Amino acid sequence: MSKNKKKLIRIHILILMVVSLSAQIFVAYYAGNKFHPKTWEYEAIAQNMLKKGDFVYNYRDYGEYRALVSPGYPYLTFAVYKIFGTNHRLMLFIQFIMMTALCFIIYRITWLFFKNIWISFIASLLTAVHPGLIFYSSTMLHQFALYITLFFGSILLLCLCHLKNKWPYFILLGIIGGFAVLTRATFLPVIVLGLILYVIINKTNHTKARVIKAVTALAILLIVNAPWAVRNYLIFEKFIYSQTNIWEQFWVGNNPEATGGHYKADGTIVLDYKPPEMQAELDSSDSEISDNKIFRKYAFKYLREQPAAFVSGVLKKAILFWWFFPQTGILYPKYYLLAYRILYTTLLFFAASGLAICQLKKLWKPIMIFPLLLVFGINAVHALNFVEMRHRWTVEPILMILSSVLIFFLIEKIYNLVKKRHREDINHTFTI
Repeated sequence: MSKNKKKLIRIHILILMVVSLSAQIFVAYYAGNKFHPKTWEYEAIAQNMLKKGDFVYNYRDYGEYRALVSPGYPYLTFAVYKIFGTNHRLMLFIQFIMMTALCFIIYRITWLFFKNIWISFIASLLTAVHPGLIFYSSTMLHQFALYITLFFGSILLLCLCHLKNKWPYFILLGIIGGFAVLTRATFLPVIVLGLILYVIINKTNHTKARVIKAVTALAILLIVNAPWAVRNYLIFEKFIYSQTNIWEQFWVGNNPEATGGHYKADGTIVLDYKPPEMQAELDSSDSEISDNKIFRKYAFKYLREQPAAFVSGVLKKAILFWWFFPQTGILYPKYYLLAYRILYTTLLFFAASGLAICQLKKLWKPIMIFPLLLVFGINAVHALNFVEMRHRWTVEPILMILSSVLIFFLIEKIYNLVKKRHREDINHTFTI
C-alpha cells in the first residue's frame, strides 16, 4: 500500500472518530437529558452485584431471577462501577468508544470486500451517523453497543481467518466470539456455521489443518463461556447455557395475542394478555425454571392447536423484520418514526442498488458469506421469537456497506462527467 493511501486512511480514521464521537455526544446531551441515560435491568443487576454480591433481578411479578439475561453487559457494568464507582456518564463514554470501534470494524470489513478505501470510508461514515445506533448508544445504558460491536468484530475475524489462515485470528475469534455469545447467546449458531463454512470453502491448506483451527476457535469460545454455564448449573442443578427466560421470549412471539413484537398497537405489552389459567400457574410457580417451563408449555400448546397461525406468524415476522410493524415506534415521538422511515426506505433502495452493482460487476467474494450468516441468523432468531426495531439495527451496517457501493459509483460517475466536461471546455478554448 502506497504512502499516500496510508495517509488517506489515517485521515479517514480521524474523521470517523470525530464524527462518531461528536454525533453521540450531541445526542446524549440533547436527546439523552444532558447525559442522564435511561437504565434497564442490566443496571439493577450490576447494583445488586455491588450491594448483595449476587447476579439477581426482581423480574416483573415473578420474583427474583438469577439468570434473566446474558451476563456480558451486566458484568461489564459491574466491573466499571467496582473500579470507578457508579458513573453513568463513564458507561456512556464506554458505549461511545464501542460504537466508534464499530465504525472502524465496518471500514476494515468493507476494505476486505472491495479493496477500495473510499467505499470503506462511505460505509463506515454511514454507520457513524446511523440514527438508531446513535440513539441506543447515547440515551440509554443498554447491551446493544456491546453486542453489535462484538458481532461485527467476530465477522471481521471470520473473514480474516478465511483470508489469512493464521493462528492468531482463530484464537482472537474464539475470545471475541466467546464474549459476543456471553452478551447474546443467539450469536452462537452464527459462529458455529461460520467455522463450518470456513472448513468447507477454504482451499488454502489441508482439510485436517482447517478442522483443527476451527475446532480450536470453538473450544476457546466454549472455555470463555464455561464459567457462566458452571455457575448456572451450581445454582439451578441443570444446564443453562445463557439465560432462563428463553421460552418467555418464544411465547411472546407465538401465542393467540401475538403481534410479532413485544407491544401491541395500543402500547400495552403482549405479556399482559396471558390466559387466566397460565397466569394462575405463574402465580403459583416457585422459580424461574418453573416459569420457563410454563411459557414453553403454553407456547407449544399454541403450536399444536394453531399450526397454520404459527407458520404464518413466523413468515410475517421474517418479512416485517425488514419493514415496519403497526406497533413500531409507539414509545417514541411520531416524527422520530417518520424520519427513520424516510431514511430507512432510502437505505433499502441504495442497498438493493448496491447489490445489483455487485452482481453486474462480479464483485462477490467467498468471505461475503460471513456477514450474510449474521443477517439470516438474526432474522431467523427473531422470526421465531419476536421483533423490535433495534433487532434490525444489528444488521443494518451490512445494508450500509451495500449502499456505499452505489454511492461510490455515483460519485465516481459524476466526477468523471465533470472531469470530461472540464477537459472539453479546455480543448474548446484552445481551438478558439
